[in-house]
Amino acid sequence: MVYSKNYDLKQRLVLSPCRLVVAEGIRPMSPRLARHLRDAVPVIVFFVIVALTWDNVRWYLAPEDGPREPLTVMFIGVLLALPLIVLESSALAERFRRLPFWAAVLLKTVTYVTALAAIFLGLGLILGLLEGRTFDEFVQALPQNLAAMATAFLLYLVIIFLWQLDRLLGPGVLLRYVTGRYHRPRREHRIFMFVDITSSTELSERLSLEAYYGLVNDFFHDVSGPVLDTRGEIYEYVGDEVVITWKLDLGIENANCVKAFFQIDQAVRANADRYIARYGVVPDFKAGLHSGEVIAAEMGDLKKEIAFNGEVLNMTARIQGECPRLDRRFLASRSLLDRLNLPAEMAAEPMGAVALRGVGEPTEIVAFL
Repeated sequence: MVYSKNYDLKQRLVLSPCRLVVAEGIRPMSPRLARHLRDAVPVIVFFVIVALTWDNVRWYLAPEDGPREPLTVMFIGVLLALPLIVLESSALAERFRRLPFWAAVLLKTVTYVTALAAIFLGLGLILGLLEGRTFDEFVQALPQNLAAMATAFLLYLVIIFLWQLDRLLGPGVLLRYVTGRYHRPRREHRIFMFVDITSSTELSERLSLEAYYGLVNDFFHDVSGPVLDTRGEIYEYVGDEVVITWKLDLGIENANCVKAFFQIDQAVRANADRYIARYGVVPDFKAGLHSGEVIAAEMGDLKKEIAFNGEVLNMTARIQGECPRLDRRFLASRSLLDRLNLPAEMAAEPMGAVALRGVGEPTEIVAFL
């Protein structure tokens, strides 16, 4: 018997204006595009507020002797944010992420502000000429424009530093430290996935230490995109294993916690040629998935981290440990499956009640196909 919960993708849904309407012939927004849009909104809002409150925001698009129309200034704010948004989601930013922290921050700032200056000065010149202004007026406005670009450089430097720091700690972790969300222990219901490279001992013996580190690091890099696209978080790395977590509602939504596994698989397969060229092998992996209540809190003094403690982590690790015995790559608890609405292309095969090591009662396990 195979469990499958199908959606009729052709049905029309009547939703509120704030939600996406799914209808026949309309393709849903890709997870990556949705993520980039979510990341773009606070950046745009920040720069629009800066533009509206910054007395020096006049430049050639809004000269000092002219009125500061709110729409014009808001447009300037959007232009301020545009290079940061576009370039941060491009392949160029992907290259920067492999640089040391300080180099990534500095080079991103210089590159993005250069793009910003080109947009502002070019657009200002074109619009000015169309309005009948002269090139001499544009040259006279350059010192003020360049001074504004210097201020924009400082703004970008701070934002990119915080952005890189947030990525270093894990998306959202910096904000949690600042707001003190986990300064006192909190109970949360979360989904956890343990993802482990298969035959890692054999690989470590075949490859040099440097090559094995490179393979694991490249694998973790391929994991990152799908985790972000499915609104998950990387909790920790343990050797060649990565622990991923979702808030319960985000993991259940659109079966994100299940989709992550298959998106990771697609990412690894898409980079198969790179793995073969560098290491002579494409890594395979197995995963276990389960949900339950944890205590989340800041731990430590000299070195702090936000830690999760609960039986769910032990059970998830044990579920993953059953993959070799059951000859399956992706196992989960039946209790979690019952919370999910699987897309039409996914199904789950029941594996029966399994006595997990260190767990009292047998646990119903399913394998995702």
